Amino acid sequence: MYRFLLRPRWIAGHLLLIVAVVAFVNLGFWQLGRLEERRARNALMTTRLAMPTQPLDDVLAEAGGDAESARFRKVELTGTFAQTQLLTAPRSFDGQPGHQVLGVLERAGTPAVLVDRGWIPFDRAARPPPVPPGPVQVTGIVRAAEPGAAREADQVTRIAPASIADRLDRTLAPVYVQAVEQQPSPVAGAPRPTPLPELTEGSHQSYAVQWFSFAVVALIGYPLLIRRTARQPGAVADAGPTAPPSRDVTGTSVGSGR
Repeated sequence: MYRFLLRPRWIAGHLLLIVAVVAFVNLGFWQLGRLEERRARNALMTTRLAMPTQPLDDVLAEAGGDAESARFRKVELTGTFAQTQLLTAPRSFDGQPGHQVLGVLERAGTPAVLVDRGWIPFDRAARPPPVPPGPVQVTGIVRAAEPGAAREADQVTRIAPASIADRLDRTLAPVYVQAVEQQPSPVAGAPRPTPLPELTEGSHQSYAVQWFSFAVVALIGYPLLIRRTARQPGAVADAGPTAPPSRDVTGTSVGSGR
């Protein structure tokens, strides 16, 4: 009854089912892994943002210069902004496209620090707002380098101090600071502060449930399809020729006198 399952197109279907189910399950576990990463990041942010504000150099010394160990710490630093500034490639802010403005805060006797000054609306001819003159004190959050840091004309697609240091041909601290406050206060037209990542779990759990659901649907639906096909009138005939029924062959006819 089920010999039709050995036909080439059905064998291809079996293989496709296996590949699909394995892919769905792996994608589900991948989303669960992303969820755990998000929860760990949220816990790290909550813990470190609750710590007191300290000078950047003290935080970096405590972290042994490791960017990940200093990430999300609240710091303060004083210096003078260099005239050189960069814009990120367009990014969304409150649903609107724009650019993050990256400045270089020069400090006496220590490496300069890349500072995310904030966000400005998107403009194809956008230019960074002027830097404040004279010394400034910046209070902000330590951020580790974003992966990548590809270049795009006057803009950068990822904020990575090492890559930007190579581009500017100067030494920069291994982290960048996302500005929260600045003294003296920014003037009108200055970049808007960039918000920190939201402390949410995102959609990873619901996506994981979806992928696992797809696997379950495939595992249930495929046998039902096979059963339905087997019950169709032509299923047995399509499966190929069958052996003829056997005949009971007896001896000669009865009643013969000879």
